[in-house]
Amino acid sequence: MMLASPASNSLRRSPLLVCILVVLCIQSYYLFKYNSQATTRYVREDYSSKGPYAPGAGTKVETVIVTRTALVGPTGTNAVLQHINVPVRSAPIHDIVLAIKTGATVIHARVPIQLLTFVPNFPNTLVYSDLKSKIGDYKVADALARVSADEAGSTLKYWRKLQDVQAQNDGLSDSEGKMGDLKEGWALDKFKNVPILIETYQKFPDASYYLFIDGDTSLIASNWLPYLIDLSRKHDPVKSPIYWGSMALLNNVPFGHGGSGYLINQAALRKLIPQDKLYDETFLLDLERNYTKLASSSCCGDLVLGQAMTDRAGVTVKHKWPWYQGETWWSIPYHESNFCSAIGTLHHVLPEDMQEIWDFEQHMLKKNGMDKWRPDGWTDEYEGGFKQWKFSDMPREARSQDLKQYKNILFRDMFDYFIAKKLPQEAEKDEDGTMTQSARRVGWDNRSWKETEWNKDKIKKEGTLDWQKDSILNEKNCRIACETYQKNCIQWYYRDGICGLSPKLNYGRRLRNDGTYDEWKKLGISGWIPDRVEKKIGEWRSKCPGTVA
Repeated sequence: MMLASPASNSLRRSPLLVCILVVLCIQSYYLFKYNSQATTRYVREDYSSKGPYAPGAGTKVETVIVTRTALVGPTGTNAVLQHINVPVRSAPIHDIVLAIKTGATVIHARVPIQLLTFVPNFPNTLVYSDLKSKIGDYKVADALARVSADEAGSTLKYWRKLQDVQAQNDGLSDSEGKMGDLKEGWALDKFKNVPILIETYQKFPDASYYLFIDGDTSLIASNWLPYLIDLSRKHDPVKSPIYWGSMALLNNVPFGHGGSGYLINQAALRKLIPQDKLYDETFLLDLERNYTKLASSSCCGDLVLGQAMTDRAGVTVKHKWPWYQGETWWSIPYHESNFCSAIGTLHHVLPEDMQEIWDFEQHMLKKNGMDKWRPDGWTDEYEGGFKQWKFSDMPREARSQDLKQYKNILFRDMFDYFIAKKLPQEAEKDEDGTMTQSARRVGWDNRSWKETEWNKDKIKKEGTLDWQKDSILNEKNCRIACETYQKNCIQWYYRDGICGLSPKLNYGRRLRNDGTYDEWKKLGISGWIPDRVEKKIGEWRSKCPGTVA
């Protein structure tokens, strides 16, 4: 008879231990099995709607490789397998510096989602606020640290208050999450642009491009590399000055709108700050003091920077809308002027919108087959950042590459993804039962008034037609003004005393989520003419690259 070993005796005396070992073995088997198994599922494409504004639909087979698993839930619960999605990213761009400007009272509501979505495509990113701090591993610089207090005047009192709050380890928001006085924070904002430009240039003096955006600006990151390659072919970034953006004009001063983002290249910055003056504090102090003084009597920091670029560098901003865009997906007026254009930036983007825009870009990269695109001459060294891709000295292959083969993400794609299926498509009856041409939404602002607005002041002018005067009296007259008297009108908006008519397509937004029907009606009523919308979208779409007639 064989003698039992001490180990086997322990097992016999402990049935619970045996059960645990069996469970662990079974669990390990299934974890191994599912960790290496490819699963196939059927999913419907985002463009599955057969509405009049959406392109074709189809069902596709998607194979999901489960690459990582995680056990979730308290001890004793079943193991749950989680599919970890790896984001699709275009090539990292090291030769452009991205500078984000924000404020201490809004930084945690805005910037983290930027850092999680498009920022990793721009490895050289700087974040500026009015307090020195950190977000994760990103250091946040104080943009006002070098501002001259005597020139800025009493406005800096709020900045000093922020410093005191931080020094006392007190929060910038109360127990209900409400922030400090945003108006005072906005007053500080206008002093930041020139100091940010100086510091960004000092930290990265050899970059080809410098892109300045706000904390509520989003980028379609994948469009930027082919854009900068094409730009560099036409304008050498170290020889031909560039200051581009969505141009605004105030007091006869042209400037790049900060929220839309503006791009300045090295050649332009050298004109503002010569290379031998880059670390000359006397020169830089004079530059800063002059424009801090100007900011004290100005509305906006982007205007002050535009003045500096014009006066000192002799470089005036060039209007490059719609690449530099001051709206977000729901506020953009879609039209033949932008429908087939590529998107560079978006503005007034809420954090949840920023996530949706990032998801949209991920979708489009896969749909267009651009998820693996890299320019000719690109190597693993560029991919990993071990070697710098310089736009002023690109590989010969990239200089001669046909960039028309690259499929940019267009405004058309944004319309199809976000709006086509959401627009009301069924015409409604009037109060007397008569069929109208319009589909409408109550308590909704489709921003038609941004194009043509009739109000009490306008109808007093000479030459105003009767239908224009009548349009502001009620919703029905405003609708008829669009349907009958303005043949190019595809949407309208009415609220008490205001009638807006537009030949552009704007989705807009709900004005309030709660309230009664009558309360919503007082806020505004929006209407679209589905037949005209469908016709116009078809016309615009037919002019886009790659469109099959």
